[in-house]
Amino acid sequence: MYCHLLCGLLYSNEVQYMSSTFSYSIVEAFRTFEQVWQQLCDDIREGRLNEQITVPPMRAAVSKLLKPDPDLADAIYEKCKNIGNWYGVIPKIWPNAKYIISIMTGAMEPYLRKLRHYAGNLPLLASEYGATEGWIGANIDPTSSPENTIFTVVPNIGYFEFIPLHLRLGDWKLDKNVATADYIESEPVSLTEVKVGQQYEVVLTTFADSMASYKGKMTNNERKYFPAPQKATGEILA
Repeated sequence: MYCHLLCGLLYSNEVQYMSSTFSYSIVEAFRTFEQVWQQLCDDIREGRLNEQITVPPMRAAVSKLLKPDPDLADAIYEKCKNIGNWYGVIPKIWPNAKYIISIMTGAMEPYLRKLRHYAGNLPLLASEYGATEGWIGANIDPTSSPENTIFTVVPNIGYFEFIPLHLRLGDWKLDKNVATADYIESEPVSLTEVKVGQQYEVVLTTFADSMASYKGKMTNNERKYFPAPQKATGEILA
């Protein structure tokens, strides 16, 4: 991570966006940056990689990029020194960055607050909705906030089935959490048979015969021109 940050600083004026598979990786990178920014500035000023980096191939690759640049080091040092509580550090250090894109929904949503703190006024774009077995949906409106992101199911990625779920009597009052509530399952239906308002478990079978399943709910959506069901914040939108 240290070397990633260092390379990012060396080419800070060329960075146009920031990306990681998961948003927590970006948050952790900048938590590290808060601790090592002075060392990074020293490396840039002296043109020499920190001795704590001991992996020979890594040292060799990064050292080729380094040359003494006290002007860049001083500029970064002054910016970091004057940043209050690290708010908006990304646009201040990387002035040409236009947005940050990553998986920001589901389990990544708790990291949004800290990511927004580092991002300042930069837009946060939620990338596709996927699983280890394959992608499930695409973000059809990347300008929307991560909390309101809508994912459209991409039917040619694999074969989708939807298992209707029915809460056991009284469970809805006791537990409204989709992931932990107790359900009775029915026979699966195809992509074209889903019904608005019904709770489903989404089953994806890939061309390699891998399988993944996720719970979601069909809800109303006024934008009827979308050809495929959509998933938003734990829900499938028809």
